[in-house]
Amino acid sequence: MEINHDRLGFAFCLALAIHAAFILGVSFTREKPAVAPPKLEITLAQHRSKTAPEEADYLAQSNQQGSGTLDEKAMLTTQELSDFQDTAIREVAQQQQQSQSERQLAANTQITTTASSNSKANRQQQQEKTEQANQQQADNMTVVQRSMEIASLEAKLDIQRQAYAKRPRVRRLTSVATKQSDDALYLHNWRTKVEAIGNQHYPSKAKQQQLFGKLRMVVSILPNGDIYQVKILQSSGHKILDQAALKIVHLAAPYDPFPQTMQRKVDVLEIIRTWRFHKDRLSSST
Repeated sequence: MEINHDRLGFAFCLALAIHAAFILGVSFTREKPAVAPPKLEITLAQHRSKTAPEEADYLAQSNQQGSGTLDEKAMLTTQELSDFQDTAIREVAQQQQQSQSERQLAANTQITTTASSNSKANRQQQQEKTEQANQQQADNMTVVQRSMEIASLEAKLDIQRQAYAKRPRVRRLTSVATKQSDDALYLHNWRTKVEAIGNQHYPSKAKQQQLFGKLRMVVSILPNGDIYQVKILQSSGHKILDQAALKIVHLAAPYDPFPQTMQRKVDVLEIIRTWRFHKDRLSSST
């Protein structure tokens, strides 16, 4: 037990001696700051001075004396060279500038008054010439406008004449206009054919529903007997009867051509008739 205790004491003393030697042998010193390299500020001189400044703020291509009231060095804010130099900022007298402006305004007023009195007559003459020129131009425009209106009226009249000359010659056959023999004979033959076709194709729906009535219709016929136009002037009040009348007229076409005497005078023949749908037959009248 004594041997182990001696060994432990010896080891403790040895460790203590080693730590003491390490602590006492190692020291810490403050690092010396690095010396900043020299900085060289360069600018361009805007003006050339004959003498070099005692203490230059910048390096440039030529000597230039600084000026101004700033505490620190600064670049130039303008490239213009002042005619007057001063080291302090001074207030400018506003009254002096105002007086000078007032004198200039008074001089301009005098010049304007003199010039206006001399040019008044010239302006009046110029105004009279302008009014005369405007009046002459208005008179010329009136003449031109009237000529254009006359030409336009003549053109419209020519168009109306041409349209009237091209308008088809229409003859309308009614109870009054059926005195000529050719018209009466043609109307008789046409009515006979239409009534025969109408009775053959009498609408069955009208018989079933016992629909009766009358309608007024105009049929336009060309010289060769073809239908030009069919139009109902007054409805029967029943759609079935109106459609049946239109169908009968087209079923009976084409009709007889116009007689030679009628073709020389008529381009379109209009036949106006009243169609009556009775209980079991069709008839027409004027």
